[in-house]
Amino acid sequence: KIKLSRNFEVCSFNINDIVKVASVKPARIEFCQNKNVGGLTPNLNDLDYAVSTGIPIHPIIRPREGNFIYSKKEIDKMIEDIEICKEKNCRGVVFGILDHSFSVDIKKCKKLMSLCDGLSTTFHMAFDKCKNPIESMRKIIDLGFDRILTSGGKNNVMDGIEFIEKLVDKSDDMISIMPGSKLRSSNIELFLKNNRIRDFHSSCYINGKFSIEEARLINTKIKNF
Repeated sequence: KIKLSRNFEVCSFNINDIVKVASVKPARIEFCQNKNVGGLTPNLNDLDYAVSTGIPIHPIIRPREGNFIYSKKEIDKMIEDIEICKEKNCRGVVFGILDHSFSVDIKKCKKLMSLCDGLSTTFHMAFDKCKNPIESMRKIIDLGFDRILTSGGKNNVMDGIEFIEKLVDKSDDMISIMPGSKLRSSNIELFLKNNRIRDFHSSCYINGKFSIEEARLINTKIKNF
């Protein structure tokens, strides 16, 4: 069963933003690069500095843009990157792998999960491409992931809110369903109202760039709700 604290996860795309985010003291930072393609594995040379902020760093392990069906060579690269994340004292990793039928690739996920002992694990937005999300959620629970990042299968959390609520309901609190994608201070209350949603994910971008004011506002709303 998941723990009951409520956690703010900020998605950061560069070291400059991480420095600013650290002052807000979120529960964790999902570290990526290339926001325009939904986030790719960050430059792992930046990990030492990111980790030194004291905020738990969870890099995304996504070797390229496009679909989430990966070759053996790409899986090997993901394995190598997870090993580096462990060496650099990251607290978690974020990944998702699908097969050609747009279902969770259990075999490949298992391979990566076997390296994640002691790391917190998030199955990312690949989930929103799954043909059968409820069944996929059960597979992700069985694989041992801690949370699923989802927009409810839509372009943003507002369009996906009904399905996010359904996932939370069907999860039996065996995994955290974390809304993300255009989650902002202006709409977060709609998700805070559901006391079974424990994790909240936002890039805190306003007008195309990171806003520390927005990060503070979201953080305050989560803490005070």
